[in-house]
Amino acid sequence: MELYSYHVFLFPFQWQFANKKMHNKTLEERTCLKELIALFDNTKWKRNKYKVDTVLNYNEYNYYYSMVREVLFDEGKDLDKAIIANLSYDLEPDAYTYNFKVCTDGVKKIDKSYSLHIDSILLHLYSTGVGVLSFHLNNRLKEQGEPDDILNINQAGRRLYPPFFGMDSNLVGTQAQFEFNDFSFGLDIVQKNELAEEFSIMSDLHFDDFSAYHNPENFKSNPFKIPSHVSFLFQGIPLTVDKDDFKGKDRKVYINPLIDDRMFVVCWYGNDKIIDDLKANINEHGRDEKGNILYLDSDWWYKFMFNDQKNITCQNIEMKKDLIKKHTYTRWSDYGTFYGVNRYSFVCLTGSLEHLKKPWINAAFIVNHMQTMYYKMAELCLVQRACLLRFSDEVAGISTMKDNNRKISLSERVGNLNKQYLRFVNKIYFREVTAQEQGIELYDMMQECMKIGNNVKELDQEIKELHSYVSLMEDQKQSRNIELLTIIGALFILPTFIINFLGLIILPQNHQLCLWQLWPVLLLSIGPIIYFLIDPKRAKRWLVWLVLFTVGVIAISVVLALIIH
Repeated sequence: MELYSYHVFLFPFQWQFANKKMHNKTLEERTCLKELIALFDNTKWKRNKYKVDTVLNYNEYNYYYSMVREVLFDEGKDLDKAIIANLSYDLEPDAYTYNFKVCTDGVKKIDKSYSLHIDSILLHLYSTGVGVLSFHLNNRLKEQGEPDDILNINQAGRRLYPPFFGMDSNLVGTQAQFEFNDFSFGLDIVQKNELAEEFSIMSDLHFDDFSAYHNPENFKSNPFKIPSHVSFLFQGIPLTVDKDDFKGKDRKVYINPLIDDRMFVVCWYGNDKIIDDLKANINEHGRDEKGNILYLDSDWWYKFMFNDQKNITCQNIEMKKDLIKKHTYTRWSDYGTFYGVNRYSFVCLTGSLEHLKKPWINAAFIVNHMQTMYYKMAELCLVQRACLLRFSDEVAGISTMKDNNRKISLSERVGNLNKQYLRFVNKIYFREVTAQEQGIELYDMMQECMKIGNNVKELDQEIKELHSYVSLMEDQKQSRNIELLTIIGALFILPTFIINFLGLIILPQNHQLCLWQLWPVLLLSIGPIIYFLIDPKRAKRWLVWLVLFTVGVIAISVVLALIIH
């Protein structure tokens, strides 16, 4: 069967174990990879050790530096030491389909259904508490191979839940807009513009039309609800989207998107006509007869690159050109190959696969590159971005905690976070991943688009500031403890002096002072100490107690001396 386009939808998310006990654990304990993988033992997910046993596997593996392979490929290491666990869903390539319906015209209510053959479904889980679920899809149907079809697939196929709810335009500008709560009406609007009307995978039994979003009670704790066409893949895994879901004794696996309502898109599309249009009348300087760079004026290329569907989301000509120029990789544009890179997609436009296979072109390998090494590169950048957001969320959580947990102190939490962060910097974050020139340039573009370098610097500063804050809190706590010990010691000085005074001066030398004779002294000694431990902040009251205590001890000493004599 002919291939018209190839699509990979990547869903990056954070994960951690959640229940009452896990709430008081460190990040490392809440994200134990070995314990998570054990939950998949009796499911259709299988862990696969990466083997260099095919040409494509060799090319993909050899493309990256050795230190990068440990992150990209599951080499079968013990999960206590591994960074990644690579799971694949048990299915035959092209035997099942990824199906959804798109509204192509909201006014005329025209819908079109799309069916993409599933090449594979992969789940990559990382010891840093992030994961990536990816759907690898072949578009083999001619009736859905037109340029607008590709836009529809990339826009609607990547959606996980409603990005917003529509509003009755007649209410805008009135007080009634603040009370509008017809979520069914709002969902209908967004399904005509941004969201697919329905999804299913493999069978219509696993079907989702997002009807759960008709009732706000279903998503009051978290806007994200796992779609049915995704959740059925994880049957037997106790997933939750509520971070504070502490019901029951059993642990649950909390997951949450780390981008937004969309999945990241990796896409190759082959279309001879579009390439011919972009290259038409180009002279040796890459411009047309009027001096215009053609691809900068292509509305379709902009929409393809930025995952727009019906309308361009930039309605300023100069800004549109600047964005196209910034996000287009044109090393091979004269040959008819264009790459587009941004925060939400990595796309490639070439001639048709049939054209690429011609002997004098011999460029069919471009499709393989998008399916393997470039997909891996995009996933690596997504994992880096996800880790940064994961750690930033942990910093925010620790900074609002009170150090009243006897099991784990703030300093232990920060120390564990710093350990995980250093592992990320040394094992997952790379400034360069391959020696290939094109790979270096594309990786740099992805890093810049996702602002990963800047975010690493900012997170590094956040962790340093958090460490300084916790160190200050520890110093203050230690100072209070030393002050408490000093005051308690001072409280015993006066009673000790008086007892010695009674024993050496007032009492006869042959008289033995018994403990029962000094019970008033001991009682008055213990009284202020107990009061101080109960209410240490009110120093004035304690000083009054001390004065009364001193006067009382002197008075009792005199009375005892008279009685003894």
